[in-house]
Amino acid sequence: MARKQKPEATGFTAPPADGGLSIDRLAQAFAAMMGEAEPEAAAPTPATVVEVDASPDLDAGAEGEGGPVSPRSILEAVLFVGRPGGKPMSSREIAGLMRGVEPHEIDDLAAELAEYYRANNCPYEVVSRTDGWLLRLRPEFVQFGTVLAQKARQVRLDADSLDVLAVVAWNQPVPRDKLVELGCDASPATLRALVRRGLLALEKPAEPDEPPVYVTTPKFLDVFKLESLADLPRPDEPPR
Repeated sequence: MARKQKPEATGFTAPPADGGLSIDRLAQAFAAMMGEAEPEAAAPTPATVVEVDASPDLDAGAEGEGGPVSPRSILEAVLFVGRPGGKPMSSREIAGLMRGVEPHEIDDLAAELAEYYRANNCPYEVVSRTDGWLLRLRPEFVQFGTVLAQKARQVRLDADSLDVLAVVAWNQPVPRDKLVELGCDASPATLRALVRRGLLALEKPAEPDEPPVYVTTPKFLDVFKLESLADLPRPDEPPR
């Protein structure tokens, strides 16, 4: 008895005549089933070139607790930090820290800030110097800053530290080995502490094969109230 043959499938259910459909043809067939237009290939997206500005941008929309940071508030912060030794900062120097601000605008902002301090009776003031602007205490408040500075200069030194300072001050520059020859057998910890406190500095010698040498620093002169090393008493002089 002959088997009844199944009817051949037609349409999308029919077996592919060429062994299969490509992904593109499958997509087209699916679009036709859904009644959608034939999908078009997406145009390649051109590469995006990103330019990075490496210049300082202190005022790029920063937000603080009091609101957006402004050129005037940046100027105030810069003057507050100041330069080493309390030296004034020029308008050109400050303008170079902010984008789109000219030196003459810094002058206007500094004058505006100075007037604000005066109007609010602040204990500090902005003053103009020939070489720039300076933020400082008003004259009637300078005494309080002096008291704090004197407290900050107070340094506790033990006998070993004083021995090291005396030997270095009178014999500098002094290599580490020569300290022992001069009768000062200070521990490495004592020497490190004096360098860390800024009373001694360890300098590289002129010749590369020579060891580093210890020298005193400007802070050493300040702590011992000396104008220069020439003010040191002679080692054989009695104490004053």
